[in-house]
Order: sequence, then structure tokens, then C-alpha cells
Amino acid sequence: MTTETVSLHAFCRDNGLAKTTVRRWLNENNFSTSDGLSPEAIAAATAQFCPQAEPEPPAGAMTIHAGNHCTTIDLPNYQGMTVDLAQFRDSEALIIDDPMAVAAQFLQTADLIQGALGADIAAREQRLQRTKQAQQAVAAKAQELSLEQRLYRLQTGQLDQQQTDETTALADALAQLQSLGKPAAEPAAPGA
Repeated sequence: MTTETVSLHAFCRDNGLAKTTVRRWLNENNFSTSDGLSPEAIAAATAQFCPQAEPEPPAGAMTIHAGNHCTTIDLPNYQGMTVDLAQFRDSEALIIDDPMAVAAQFLQTADLIQGALGADIAAREQRLQRTKQAQQAVAAKAQELSLEQRLYRLQTGQLDQQQTDETTALADALAQLQSLGKPAAEPAAPGA
């Protein structure tokens, strides 16, 4: 038995085995295939995939053919023969067992995402329209309020001026009336 590692590819090629099948079986049985096959892995794989042919029992009786001095060649029997196509390949491909199911799942997910994108755009456009309407209403009211403030300032200025004029005129009239009279005498102090 060898003590060096042998590549999985070389082992499968030399024994006419499918590399994927052997790798899967070795990995399931805790043999690493990443750095080649260890002697233990080779022994296990050989026992699993390359059973020893049992020796043929010795012929019990002898048969003699009397013929026309011709040798008959037995034709090979191909029935029940297994041919592993891996022996003809030098490469391995990654595959997806059911690509159409994966594609259908992807398309369904993509449709959901596209629907969500469209719904989000519609919601954003609706929010933008409501924001525009709110901004326009607020801007119109703010302009109206600004005009009202100026008018208020003008009106209160005028009213305050009129109020001041009227209050001054009243104070003047009261002072005039007061100037017509004499000041009241001071009461006499008790005991005077």
C-alpha cells in the first residue's frame, strides 16, 4: 500500500469511476479529498467501488470438440455492462439540479420586487403631490397673513395716533377747566 496521496482524479481515472460519486462517498465517510486521497481513503474507496473479482471455479469436466480444425471465438457479452462516462472526461462542471425551478423562483421574486418598486414610486409621488398642495396652501396663507400684519400695523398706528390726539385734547380740556378755579384751601391744623 502506498504512503503518498493520490489525486482523486487519477484514482477515478485509473479505476474507471465517476469522480463526483467517489468524492461524495468519501466526504460522507469523513475522508478529505481536498489534498488528494490518503492511503486510508484509497483503501476505503477501493473496497467500496472496486470489489475483487472472485476466482473462477476450476472446470469440473473437460469438453472436447471434434471440429473442422477451426477455433471458435466467444463473442463478448455486453448485456449488464456498465460504462462510466467520467473516464472520458478531464473536467467537472457545476450544475443546478432543476434550473427551471430556480429560474421560476427568481422571476417570481423579481416580479415582487418590481411591484414593490412601483408601489413605492406611486406612494412617493402621492406624498409629493400632498406636500405641494400643503406648501401652496401654507404659502398663500402666509402671504395673506403678511398683508394682514401690514394692514394691522398701519391701522393700529393710525388708531394709536388718534387715541393719543384725543387723550391729549382731553387732558388739555381738563387742565383748562382746572385753571379756571382756585386751589382749595388747606384745612387748618387741629389745635391752631
